[in-house]
Amino acid sequence: MVGVAVIGTGYWGRNHIRAYKELEKEGMVKKVKICDVNEDQAKKMSNTYKVEYVFDFDALLGDPEIKAVNIVTPSPTHFEVVKKFMEAGKDVLVEKPVTMSSAEAKELIEIADRTKRILMAGHIFRYHPAVKELKRRIELGELGEVKMLFTNRFFFGLPRKDMGVVYALGIHELDLFCYLLDREFPHSLTAVTNHTFKNGIEETAFLALDFGEATGYALESWLVPVYGKKRDLVVIGSEKCAFVDYLNLQELTLFEARILTDNAVPVRVEDEGRQSIPLTYAEPLKEELKHFLACVKQRSKPLTDGEVGWRAVLMAEKALESSRTGQRIIFNHQTIKDGEVNV
Repeated sequence: MVGVAVIGTGYWGRNHIRAYKELEKEGMVKKVKICDVNEDQAKKMSNTYKVEYVFDFDALLGDPEIKAVNIVTPSPTHFEVVKKFMEAGKDVLVEKPVTMSSAEAKELIEIADRTKRILMAGHIFRYHPAVKELKRRIELGELGEVKMLFTNRFFFGLPRKDMGVVYALGIHELDLFCYLLDREFPHSLTAVTNHTFKNGIEETAFLALDFGEATGYALESWLVPVYGKKRDLVVIGSEKCAFVDYLNLQELTLFEARILTDNAVPVRVEDEGRQSIPLTYAEPLKEELKHFLACVKQRSKPLTDGEVGWRAVLMAEKALESSRTGQRIIFNHQTIKDGEVNV
């Protein structure tokens, strides 16, 4: 067992604290400490979860009880905070986006390599039960050849001040589409965004990723009051289709539906109904934290390591570039290696 610290105790940080306290009761965590620059917030979370707190994370850098740290501070602060903890010898799980620039993400990977520390990105949806089962069935070939992926993420609320929907929401799809298709990058990426209230902070984004054999589409918005919170994924294969409701942790739906062709010409629709696949309940955040703890203990590479975080940030950068220029961004091995992407 290891001692862990959660840096940042806002809306999402308190979920990390709660999950770690549950894992502490299960014998997977030795001790939990927290840090927040807001003294009242730190005290409140300390009283709620019965944990030690500090106001300055420098106090935790040399703490021998703390071996692993979760960074859940505002995204623009991630780079400096993660850097300090890794250089102090701590393993780090940092929420997505790992940084606000791909150059900073690359530097964190280099620091992790140099210091031999675990660097894990908090791409939580890879740990969702339905996504894990969908990934397994895709790899088994049950869906046939994947042709299209489509995601809606809708919410109605005030836009964030530190980032738009591409970094806040769309980054999930940029990662998940690649993960499900077993690709590091798409062939190309095109994005259209809308800035209704504040220049530079997009409230709505449409992302299109071309993988050659498949295409992924994502529509993200904070301005849609119609559905409440809506988060779903449709994957269309040549043999079957799949539907994931991210808000439902206990079900994956498969559709025995396909279009039959003759010499690549569609001739008939075949629909044999749907099948509901029941799943064992597992909270994605707790699954993510358990994976992090296992990596810390075993010194193993995380499923969502620093490279995964870097690739997601690079694609988010290029999505915003595409929306500014109106051009399609083309990815290839050489330009990615050189830190540049062709337009």
